[in-house]
Amino acid sequence: MRLSLLVLLLGACLPTPAQSDLAIGQWRSHLPFQHGTYVTQSPEKVFYATPFAVLAIDKEELSIERLTKVEGLSQVGVRFIEYSRGGEVLLVVYEDGVIDLVREDGITTILNIPESDIIIGEKVIGDLFFADDSTAYLAANFGVTKFDFRRGLFPSTTKTPLEVNSVVVFEGQLVLSTDEGLYAAPLDGSVNLDDFSNWEWWGPERGFPADYSTGPLVLFQQRLYLDLNDSLYRWDGAALQYVHSEAGYDLRFLSADGPHLIAGFRGGGSSARVWLFDEDQNATPSPAQCFFKPTHAIEDESGRIWYADESSNFGYRYARPGDGSCQVLRVNSPFSENVREITIHDNQVWIASGGVTISYTYLFRNHGFFSLIDGQWSVYNKFNVPAIQEKNLDDFYTIRVHPETGKVYAGSFLDGLVELDPATGEAVVYDDSNSSLNNAIGDEQRTRVSGLAFDQDLNLWVSNHAAERPLSVLKNDGTWQSFSPGCTSSKGFVDLTVDFFGYKWIILSDENLGLLVFDEGDMDDPTDDRCRMLNANNSNLPSNRVNAIEVDLDGSVWVGTLQGPVVFECDVLGNPDCIGSLRIVEQDNFGAYLLEDEDVRTIAVDGANRKWFGTANGIFVQSPSGDQQEAAFNEDNSPLFSNGIIDIAINHQTGEVFIGTEKGLQSMRAEATLGGVRHSSNVVVFPNPVRPDYNGLIAIKGLAQDANVKITDINGQLLFETTALGGQAVWDGRDYNGRKANSGVYLVLATSKNLQNPHAVVAKILFLN
Repeated sequence: MRLSLLVLLLGACLPTPAQSDLAIGQWRSHLPFQHGTYVTQSPEKVFYATPFAVLAIDKEELSIERLTKVEGLSQVGVRFIEYSRGGEVLLVVYEDGVIDLVREDGITTILNIPESDIIIGEKVIGDLFFADDSTAYLAANFGVTKFDFRRGLFPSTTKTPLEVNSVVVFEGQLVLSTDEGLYAAPLDGSVNLDDFSNWEWWGPERGFPADYSTGPLVLFQQRLYLDLNDSLYRWDGAALQYVHSEAGYDLRFLSADGPHLIAGFRGGGSSARVWLFDEDQNATPSPAQCFFKPTHAIEDESGRIWYADESSNFGYRYARPGDGSCQVLRVNSPFSENVREITIHDNQVWIASGGVTISYTYLFRNHGFFSLIDGQWSVYNKFNVPAIQEKNLDDFYTIRVHPETGKVYAGSFLDGLVELDPATGEAVVYDDSNSSLNNAIGDEQRTRVSGLAFDQDLNLWVSNHAAERPLSVLKNDGTWQSFSPGCTSSKGFVDLTVDFFGYKWIILSDENLGLLVFDEGDMDDPTDDRCRMLNANNSNLPSNRVNAIEVDLDGSVWVGTLQGPVVFECDVLGNPDCIGSLRIVEQDNFGAYLLEDEDVRTIAVDGANRKWFGTANGIFVQSPSGDQQEAAFNEDNSPLFSNGIIDIAINHQTGEVFIGTEKGLQSMRAEATLGGVRHSSNVVVFPNPVRPDYNGLIAIKGLAQDANVKITDINGQLLFETTALGGQAVWDGRDYNGRKANSGVYLVLATSKNLQNPHAVVAKILFLN
């Protein structure tokens, strides 16, 4: 019996455990929490919005919690957040106008605004004001709308010809700020608010200029404070009073959670100033080290000022009252959301975060490459590695780890190959000056590295995009050699895979050509080189645009294209009739080609030889032969951040599947691990013991590949039998009749599939009911 991976979604939103304790079926987010762009607070917590999720900081303990789509948010892409103390709810506002209401008892998603057919076009909410414990007014690009957040209703909406920047309720009037000044209307029902012609513009007759713009608004000490042409003013209902300005600076935000009014000014570049005003308008500057590009700030009950900042890797900063210093909280997370390629070796996860444009030109993405080792994230880029800084390397496009030495090789599409020794931190850059790598034709200052793969002799093969000799190899003895396969004039070599024959399968950046298969034979004998071009005309490739190549556990080569996958199960260089096979799957009693017309962007193979296809429409998990679908994950049925999948890599020791999406990195623990010929000397059952409140899957790890597994009670009565998924078997804790196992000890009897010399192992499971 094999359990569908879709069952695993039942555990998707459990609290995130330590890395080694991730339960089967449980998801984990790996989003960057390097800084917060907006900040709000409850009596107990400070909440930060990041561009992707929400971070909560306990005010007393300074402990942190992460709230992402994995923990129940509806999506990725947070615009701002606000907490209602009276309503005891956190409003999470997304870029597309969706709102999540986060309460202690759960999360409710409000889709009314983006789904509205009354409001045409893009709907962007930029600010909100809590009028009472159940009502908020939302300022948006289409106007202002009243939101009953207790009932999830929108009683009224005023469409305006101008974008509304901010909104408050002041002295019985709803006041809006726009680029053309303030507009107001009474809330006593005397006018129809939905008709914008009933709104009054505040001009010279009220003491305002004839021509002015307004931005943020806030109430402080029963007065209205506002941005007027980038200067801070106060309105008391009768007169307009100038308070403060900074020459050459824009007034970006106002906040008044505590006894001070906080005003944030931004100048050109990274220049900024933040001021605190008391009730007498005495001004105190904030410590300059507390901000770089500030976007918001709040004051808590103890007088601490918490700053939000759009600078990456800035951390979460707060200043204590009367203290000119600034405290910094940092969160263990990836440096950025960008993922181009993932590789896993010996429980270490390495990620290249660069990329290229669709026409293979530079993005100048400077985030470098990252590692996740023993639960800790580290980053390597030109800001902290001297060798990378010296060469000014960006756009790290591909990454591999040497199987024996553990050295990391990261290819920069911009200019060279980095060899990093993680143990010492020492790095060497290979380019046209010290290797066989060449500079790009037509771009002679750049050595573009676009693909890496080790062969069985531990030679590192390197795609050298647009070079005269576009394929190089760093031999295991440290010497270099380059090649120019003769069966194509294309120099646009990109991703590279080595199969069981030692053949190099190379994707070409010219999407009209298909792919190249090359075998150098004897490296010192150029006369025995062989190569072959495969395309839609001479093979079963469904499209000449090839995106991914992966070799499975049986040595078959799976190729992902713009219009689905094809598999090669023969010797493509030794057999001219080897043209690949298109798998046929049954769907609604009709046969169809596997993932026909799907844009297959990446392929991964798990320990059970199942295929994980990452596409533009999510992930499809297929049986080893590809003809049976075992699971499908997308934004709607799982915590998947985005249906746009960039890369997938699997930790064969733990079964954790790392998924790079267009909106960041995440992982989930699947059932399969990679087994050996014999069982491990340390077969592990987890959880063990199985406690009464546990309803998830029980895993038996460390088994021989595809072992037969039987579970019996202490008297030998069979409860369950299965075949291991690679080196791991799973059990739901129930017998064949669906009854949950009673308290007691149960035996796991596993036998390897080697019929001539079977290897057996016994383990125990304790149930506590």
